[in-house]
Amino acid sequence: MDISDTEEIARHPRSIVHLDIDCFYAQVEMLRHPELDGKPLGVQQKNIVVTSNYLARKFGVGKCMSVQEALRLCPGLSLIRGEDLSEYRRISTKISEILHQFTPLVERLGMDESFVDVSSMVERYENDKRDTDCRMKDGNSCDDDYDDCEDKPEQVVGNIFGMSEEECPCGCHARLAAASRIAADMRARIYKELHLTCSAGIGTNKLVAKLAGSLHKPNQQTVVYPCSGPALLTKIGPVSKIPGVGFKTDQLLAMNNIRTVEDMRRLSLEDLELKIGSDLARKLKDSAEGIDDSAVKPSGKPQSIGIEDGFKHVSLVVEVESRLGALLRRLTDLATEDGRIPVAMKVTVRKHDLNKPSTGKRETRQCALPQTLLPSTKGGIYDHGKMLILAMKLFHRAVDVSKPFHLTLLGVAFTKFEERVSGRSSITSFLRKQVAVQSVLDISSEEGISELDFPSARSNDTSTIPDVAISTVANATTATATTTVVSDVLLAVDSKDSGDEMTKCCSTPSPDRMITPPLNLHSPSMSSSSAEATSGGNSHNYLPNHRPHRHHHHRHLPRHHHHHHHRRQSPEEEDSSGEVEPSPKKTKLEVWLRGRRESPSNEMASLRLSPSSPMSSISPPPGTDPAVFKSLPIDLQTEISQSWSTSSKPKPNDILKYFIANK
Repeated sequence: MDISDTEEIARHPRSIVHLDIDCFYAQVEMLRHPELDGKPLGVQQKNIVVTSNYLARKFGVGKCMSVQEALRLCPGLSLIRGEDLSEYRRISTKISEILHQFTPLVERLGMDESFVDVSSMVERYENDKRDTDCRMKDGNSCDDDYDDCEDKPEQVVGNIFGMSEEECPCGCHARLAAASRIAADMRARIYKELHLTCSAGIGTNKLVAKLAGSLHKPNQQTVVYPCSGPALLTKIGPVSKIPGVGFKTDQLLAMNNIRTVEDMRRLSLEDLELKIGSDLARKLKDSAEGIDDSAVKPSGKPQSIGIEDGFKHVSLVVEVESRLGALLRRLTDLATEDGRIPVAMKVTVRKHDLNKPSTGKRETRQCALPQTLLPSTKGGIYDHGKMLILAMKLFHRAVDVSKPFHLTLLGVAFTKFEERVSGRSSITSFLRKQVAVQSVLDISSEEGISELDFPSARSNDTSTIPDVAISTVANATTATATTTVVSDVLLAVDSKDSGDEMTKCCSTPSPDRMITPPLNLHSPSMSSSSAEATSGGNSHNYLPNHRPHRHHHHRHLPRHHHHHHHRRQSPEEEDSSGEVEPSPKKTKLEVWLRGRRESPSNEMASLRLSPSSPMSSISPPPGTDPAVFKSLPIDLQTEISQSWSTSSKPKPNDILKYFIANK
């Protein structure tokens, strides 16, 4: 094999199949209504026939034709309402699953079309065929002498566009023949499992394959060799029929007297670049010659799910609210089926334009979805009432209702989906994904430790708390906790004897401004804090490494316990004026614990991370400090031990590193 042969082989290495379900909506409805089989059928949305079966098309019924015109052309036309797309989506998903049984390289185009890259399948097919042919010859296997084993060229299944007198030296004809057999298998599988017919195009790129599929319909397939690509593009005629050429590009080309593919082919690349720009000129020039290097991109789940409703006239807010509410109910059903978590909501309106009554002006507004409006578990229920309020707020941003308005379309969509984490929310998953805890020794819940009034673990707000000066509450004798904004810190002291609480508002400095040594839960000052706080004497407990802040409008309590000039106070004064400074750096785990203790389910109401926690019989995982592990609550010990023991393979120590003793 010489160098020229190698270059030729690299010219057409791919084999692409384009599959298009024949009159998709109509076929689905014929399956749902068998009594309509053999009769002209149309699918109606509003006052438009969006599609029809081939019997109706013989009478002249076309896509997006008015109902009145369709019935005039075909009086016996049966119309089925098709506004609900749920069944179409379900069948489309089934089709995609069937194609994925052949190869993962499946790119979906809407609900009824798909590109499939079968190049690797063709290669395996040729290798298997070679091995089979070699074994059949004289009952021996041949490796290097395959040329002697070659049989007749592979026969194409289906139609061939533009018969070529000589075969391409790169071997693409044989590969496309093998691809045609694979395409036939795909179509047969779809019909066997779903009773749907489809048409297919086979070529060496996506452009040619898509155009080839439309040559022979319905329920047929066509192969186009690379040498016939230019002739196929010439055959389609107007440049607007080239896939990817939209309305604006078509107008730009028409302004430069380029209306057909032949017009474009007659121009040199330089002249075309001067007229429409270099990037667009190169792409269209290649398309006119049947050249397309774009890859088949495997399609995952859509990043947006939306529903729109078109109408002639809506100018009342109450009607907008009613229509948006109906759309939201359908949208949440689709999101529930999808199973993922939407991150944002988008509302679309189309305003009637007197200058362009046929098009109108579309505007969209979107915002993040608060997690409190979403179901906490897969298959849960959305809060439709609050979602409708949010949708109406977006509507008011797009439309000034203080002035008369005329809408012809409303739409609502969920966008930017994220996969839902399997299993219920747990402290283990929270630590694994979100928390950056220096040490468990910094998370004491001993009486006197400050807590954060912060959203629960499901909240989206994870921003750093801003810096503010530490200040005491003006009325220090209040017995109830003070509610603050999310950036505030609640400092509460529990008293087992009197039940009184003193609340202070403060905020932790930014982490980059301080260094927090770990707290020793077993130090004398910490272990005696409860006794000192309730003894009725002049002793006061402060967290290690923190000095009390003096305030000119409050009496400062001394750090040391026995100053001669200190006035003895009454028990009431002692309870109301004893100061406890907050930990200088609050961890997100402590925030999470606070949210769990105050949650309606009250699952962790009794959770206390203190040295006095009851000892359990659970053995600490390897590499952890037993004393620290035993100080954790029983349920937390159990979950961490199970997580450690059920690991199927070595993983980075991203959880228990927070519980390893400082050395």
